[in-house]
Amino acid sequence: MILTNLTILVLFSIVYIVGLLCLYFSKSRLNTGENKIYVAMLMSNLIGLFLQLLCDLVSYRYDAIPVFVSDIILRLYLIYFIVWLSLMLLYLIEISFKDKSKNKMRLLAIFGGVVAGIITMVLPYELYRDTVNRIYYTFGSAINVTFIYSFVVGTTLFAILILKRKEISRKKTIPIWMFLLLASVAGITQAVHPELVITAAAESLVCCFMYFTIENPDVQLLEELYKNKKLIERTNEDTSNFLFRMTQDIKKPVKDMVELSKDMMSENDKSKLLEDVKIINNSALQIDYLVNDALDVSAMNTKKLKIYDTRYNAVNLFKEIKYRFDDELKDGVKFEMSLDGNIPEYLYGDSIKLKQAILSVLNKSLAHTENGSITLNVSAIVKYGLCRLIITITDTGEGIGIDEVNEILSLKPADLADIGLDKDSNHLELRAVKKLVGLLGGNLMVKSEVNVGTTVNIVLEQKIVETEKTIISRKLDSYEQSINANKRIMVVDDDAKELAKITSILEKHNANVSGSLFGRDCIEKIGYKHKFDLIILDDETSTYSALEVLKELKKNKKFNIPVVVMIDDNKEFIKLHYLQDGFADCILKSKLESELERIIKRF
Repeated sequence: MILTNLTILVLFSIVYIVGLLCLYFSKSRLNTGENKIYVAMLMSNLIGLFLQLLCDLVSYRYDAIPVFVSDIILRLYLIYFIVWLSLMLLYLIEISFKDKSKNKMRLLAIFGGVVAGIITMVLPYELYRDTVNRIYYTFGSAINVTFIYSFVVGTTLFAILILKRKEISRKKTIPIWMFLLLASVAGITQAVHPELVITAAAESLVCCFMYFTIENPDVQLLEELYKNKKLIERTNEDTSNFLFRMTQDIKKPVKDMVELSKDMMSENDKSKLLEDVKIINNSALQIDYLVNDALDVSAMNTKKLKIYDTRYNAVNLFKEIKYRFDDELKDGVKFEMSLDGNIPEYLYGDSIKLKQAILSVLNKSLAHTENGSITLNVSAIVKYGLCRLIITITDTGEGIGIDEVNEILSLKPADLADIGLDKDSNHLELRAVKKLVGLLGGNLMVKSEVNVGTTVNIVLEQKIVETEKTIISRKLDSYEQSINANKRIMVVDDDAKELAKITSILEKHNANVSGSLFGRDCIEKIGYKHKFDLIILDDETSTYSALEVLKELKKNKKFNIPVVVMIDDNKEFIKLHYLQDGFADCILKSKLESELERIIKRF
């Protein structure tokens, strides 16, 4: 083979790409999507450079090489070109889009690359000889597809760079702009002079520049330290604001107690004295609540908070909460409470901490509601000696000012520093309540929309303290279970009311239901060898989508449980889409009861 200038360029490119790979793997790297795609780009570029050498060999020795071998080499080079373009697009998507939209863009990029690759493998191309009998290919349908695909990808890259310019680090855009420039020059050059195949060499140059823009472990460490510093500063600020608000809240009941005690000294009417004593007592209870709230925030920060489980009357607990909160209401705000008749008389748990968590949420709702209503709804799912309390607090206030509160509450502490919280927010208290509920063994979810309102769901299980009535009920339930072979069903739905409804329907058919508001619970339970006959997933939850849960479950090769998805739309193509993704069946939410009955019979 003759060593042309282009051949020397390719050989040089191979040398520094191999050196770049060695340099890259010589350092420890974070397992990020950006790094994974960059490694794939390096490896594919190395393969592309070798293919370019083989293409050069074919052009000089075409008559001496079998036709099918030449065809495979030439088509593989075209496929490499499409693959590298797709990887560049995936790289830009990775550094510019957030999680939800990122997945959709990834799928679109991969789909486009696969389609273009298949078409290129099938369609014909044309060869011609030059004056020195060299063979080139730049004509035909297959070649046109690669040019069209490169134009589409190039246009997409340009559009993303413009639209996402404020969200992408300028440093990271440099190699992409370089690629667009070099790709344009290489494409035009190759179209005019087919003997100048420089695409792979140009892409290796881009890889070289990109190396200096990807994440660096040392830089990452510095960024984490900076985030932690910001977090500490933010936490101190939030703590100061919390203490300020607490002292302001204490001032009023203390003032009332002082004034009333003065009046009582000169009061002779016993009935009036009794009323004043009641007011003083309520004020004292209010101060006690505020002080305990502050102490518990401090205790949780120092990891000293303890849970004391005792027997308590559940209904009386919620009545006491209503009585306490009614005294706090302001003009223009209504409060309503509804209790499920299924709530057992006595439960076993830390009633003081539970009451504190609920009152904290109610007080925050009141702080953000000037006019409107606040509702407290408590439902219960009773099964096998346990009571699952589903406590829902809804207000029609201004919202807490953050669109995706659940995402914020689930963030790691180091990530909270990046979130812009104003000085008047109650996020310190909200996170404290979440932690308190977690210590009680429950989960807390928040949905909030500015100028619409906030909904807080607290879900936790409490042991049932058996009375004579509950013992009889348990025995009857045990007898029914003995004559009916129950199906073990896992249900995931982030709407607490909907989850309770589904559970109730399934239990009518003697199903043993394990419900959860989080997709992660399903993944973990399967991982811990929990056995189920059927899994039912809501199509879209606040944390994991049904498809994401299914993919996680199927990572275990031994997983063989049928998984059913609940959907809103009755369109056939949507059902087909889910079935193709691996779901065993689809349930229409609009026909929930009949659909669940059908599913139970089928599986």
